[in-house]
Amino acid sequence: ASAESFNAKLKAFRAALRGVVDIEFFLFRVAKIFA
Repeated sequence: ASAESFNAKLKAFRAALRGVVDIEFFLFRVAKIFA
């Protein structure tokens, strides 16, 4: 059970991390377009 919850936390953390990277990449592209 503890291994499963750790796996779920890892998945959620990686999903959040990917979301942050996507947002930063999107902002970077927008800044390049308007620069």
